[in-house]
Amino acid sequence: MTFYWIYDLTNLQLAVISCGVCLTYTWLGVILVGNALRRHTEDPAGIGDFVSQYLSVLGLFFGLMLGLVAVASYENYGNAESSVSVEANEVAMLYRTVSVYPPPHRQLLQDAIYDYVDYVVEDAWPQYRRGEIPTDGPARVSAVQRHLFAFQPTRMSEQVVHAEALRQFAGFTEATRNRLEFVNTGLPSMLWLIVMIGAAMTLALLWFINNDLLWVRLTASSVLAIYVGLMMFFIAAMDHPLRGGYSISPDALIELRTMMQAYRLNGVAGAL
Repeated sequence: MTFYWIYDLTNLQLAVISCGVCLTYTWLGVILVGNALRRHTEDPAGIGDFVSQYLSVLGLFFGLMLGLVAVASYENYGNAESSVSVEANEVAMLYRTVSVYPPPHRQLLQDAIYDYVDYVVEDAWPQYRRGEIPTDGPARVSAVQRHLFAFQPTRMSEQVVHAEALRQFAGFTEATRNRLEFVNTGLPSMLWLIVMIGAAMTLALLWFINNDLLWVRLTASSVLAIYVGLMMFFIAAMDHPLRGGYSISPDALIELRTMMQAYRLNGVAGAL
């Protein structure tokens, strides 16, 4: 999907636009096409009955497809949310492990890790919400790596701790890569095109609802139009987990940063 401007809108604005487009499209068809059909067709009731049967079949297939797409978007959103928690957990374990390093390595590593977390929360995350991958992140990770590799353990206990720190650093970098994959991850454009065509075809069949009262036809068609609009809003809002008003927040990393600040003040790593 290339309509990235929608992620500059609030959730309410996006929902109103999505439902409004579906309603406008449906109402114009009911008023213009539906009324013209009733004026120029000898058997509008027969056409209405045929369309009702056709609508039930097409609506079934479109509903199944829409449901599967919504589930896929929700799962992608959940995976992105989990990746943030995993990264925060890996960073916390690494921070706690290096807290037993001898000076000055301990302070250098803790400062580098804190600098990385603070950078992600304050600088990188706003760029993620604009669909951008910042270029300064690798330098922060490299700083942690550089200080970690600079430490040469001399005792067995230090070797054990250092090996664990290296393992945790590998998990931390992998978690970071996994999170970055979700910045521009979304449904394929072709799938979005199929969803929109299916929505247009399904709503178009509502134009041929058979009833003498216009307000009845408008009311009946509005129910399905609003439902389709809300489903489209739900899918679009979750399509890019790190973008828009419904984007994932860095709460896990913010909480971790708060704990790091407490440690820097009190010198206690037990809370991490």
